[in-house]
Amino acid sequence: MISLTPVITRLQPKPEGFAHLWFRQVAGAAEFAQASAEALPLPAAWIIREADGARSAGERLARVTLSFNVVIAVENARRHKPGETDDILLAYRWAVKDLLLGWERAPGERPLTFEGGRALEVTERDVFWADKYVFDALVDNWLDDPGPFDSLNHVGEKL
Repeated sequence: MISLTPVITRLQPKPEGFAHLWFRQVAGAAEFAQASAEALPLPAAWIIREADGARSAGERLARVTLSFNVVIAVENARRHKPGETDDILLAYRWAVKDLLLGWERAPGERPLTFEGGRALEVTERDVFWADKYVFDALVDNWLDDPGPFDSLNHVGEKL
């Protein structure tokens, strides 16, 4: 498994030249699950793991494929002109895509690919959109096998 923390960190600073207010919150799945629609600091983004899988790439090597969603929430205010909310959402989607595609994270990792997006929820108040990204990484940092068993370590009360 691979941590998504670097993706969250990558998306926190506002990109140079971005015309709108940047995300007030960039966080993970736990924060998304706790989000309250009435108290959301919009715009916001959450990085949520979708799936991962691994296949052997040799002794103590695995090729891991990871997919995750960048969930973007923006206001869907009545004061917007027709199509304006979609244009604002599209600006955020392009900014995130520009930050993630071509990003060199670590040796052995292939570049992220964009796999499309979908609406999660559209209300009078806000729009939630999820864009899917996928990448492969070669994992070679397996721990050595533990040493031979030689004793028990008692923990807690003695019997």
